[in-house]
Amino acid sequence: MSIHNPTPFICNIKSYDIHTYFAKTNLPEKQKAYQLREKLLEDFAQEIKAGDIRYYKIHDDPLGPHPIGMWEIDFKKPEIFSKIVPWYQINHDGLSVLIHPRSDQGDLKDHTAHAMWLGHKVRLISSFLKE
Repeated sequence: MSIHNPTPFICNIKSYDIHTYFAKTNLPEKQKAYQLREKLLEDFAQEIKAGDIRYYKIHDDPLGPHPIGMWEIDFKKPEIFSKIVPWYQINHDGLSVLIHPRSDQGDLKDHTAHAMWLGHKVRLISSFLKE
């Protein structure tokens, strides 16, 4: 395996997204979500700098299928999955976290049938998701 060809995921999974949710009107929950993001940026600074983890801005308001505030990361290497999912399991502090693949089976299945959740499952607005 070369550095430029990481071990692929199985089942035609190309990458993973992780969404961390919060209600903007619940200030303690919102603060936890913001603090978790800062901790992730610190704990995975090396992987972010290398481009192995991408992170996106915080959305306080609903966006697409996400009915409440959230922030997102994504990654394409199984090696990152094996580090980041356990990190979230230990650090999510009761926040709702959606972990879903990006596969050839469509956004609807990837965000629902193929998804994993930490904390409480957030009901997504499925009309935004393509089959």
